[in-house]
Amino acid sequence: MEIRCARIPIDFLVVATVSFACGIVAVPWVVGAVAGYFYQPSVLALVHTFALGWITAAIMGVMYRYVPALTHGTLLYPRLLMPQLVLYVIGVSGMVTHFALGSWSGVWSAALVVMASVALFAANVFPLLWPQVGRGVAETGMFLALCFLLIAAMLGFLLAFDKSYGFLGGSVISNLASHAHLAAIGWVTLTICSISYRMVPAMALPGIALPKSAAWQLYALAGGVIGLAVTLVARAPGVALWSAAIAMALVTYIITISRLAWAYSKPIDWSVRHAIAGIAWLMVTIAFGIVLAFLGAGTELGARIASSYGVAGILGWFGNFIIGVSYYLFPGFVMRVRRRHGWRALSPIELSLPQPRSTVFAAFNAGLALVVGGLIVAKIAVCVVASAIIGVAGLMYSAATLWTLSFAYRRGEP
Repeated sequence: MEIRCARIPIDFLVVATVSFACGIVAVPWVVGAVAGYFYQPSVLALVHTFALGWITAAIMGVMYRYVPALTHGTLLYPRLLMPQLVLYVIGVSGMVTHFALGSWSGVWSAALVVMASVALFAANVFPLLWPQVGRGVAETGMFLALCFLLIAAMLGFLLAFDKSYGFLGGSVISNLASHAHLAAIGWVTLTICSISYRMVPAMALPGIALPKSAAWQLYALAGGVIGLAVTLVARAPGVALWSAAIAMALVTYIITISRLAWAYSKPIDWSVRHAIAGIAWLMVTIAFGIVLAFLGAGTELGARIASSYGVAGILGWFGNFIIGVSYYLFPGFVMRVRRRHGWRALSPIELSLPQPRSTVFAAFNAGLALVVGGLIVAKIAVCVVASAIIGVAGLMYSAATLWTLSFAYRRGEP
């Protein structure tokens, strides 16, 4: 069971990396549809490839290692780990496939499987986080984020089920926006904020005090997401107000992290560069979100801004953070598995391929900037070419990451 607990983070990270590679390859063929209108089968399939296949799987992998280490506990139900992984792969692949086919009965059937997997994940992680709620900033934030994941999963299932049976009231776009913000801000962004509040001080200067405002920032962000989600579902006034509240909470996060990072005295490596790029893309995403709150997505310009908002958030903010964290954490995860197996110890340097990192950083972020600009001005040819550039960077990153992770499954050495 020790080996199973040590390897499950690697299993999820492999799923995440493969999903990222598949999604990034598909972008040039789907970006034209993204530029046209975001609510269509191919776009929904691509978004969930990234959101569930890549981002959520990566967060689950990190949390399976990070939460027990942070709380000094052990997973209570290790026998649920493999069933949870299998259900997750089946459910996510089923959702993506049926989104692409336009089969809503298939989507909500697969969503039920994903919900079962998320429930098993929560069963192992919740008991470790709950005693630390209100005591530790990172633990409290991750607990709240996991609550948002469960709510977002339930609402996503109901939205798909509604397409078959038509029982939900309100606007489809408003309901979809509520689901998207519960997942993107409530689950992913809140988790990133929580983890970075723990990681950045450790990387910059171990022992540095985290300001009390960090905890309040997480509470404010969670409250803003709840207010925005309820307002969208109820189609009540206040979307701009709650959007502004979320923006202020995220600006507070940026200021807090920047102050902590200012104490960073080590050489700037590619993990830090991706973190800085992620913060820059977060600021772009905040700006798009505020404009969208006032303009809405119902007009042609609003639809283009909504698409740019999604790309900047998913690939720019989330993507840079995950890539940067992977350089910093993944070799250590592999080293832990090898120790459990009794295999020869390998250093982080031996488990890393640093050569493509500069190309990945430049091509990934330059391509993103071109895609976002192309979407805003409706230049599809620019978006396609830029997507191909991102694809090259993404495949280079995926190949290097899978090479690193492979040493958790084999005795061999680099």
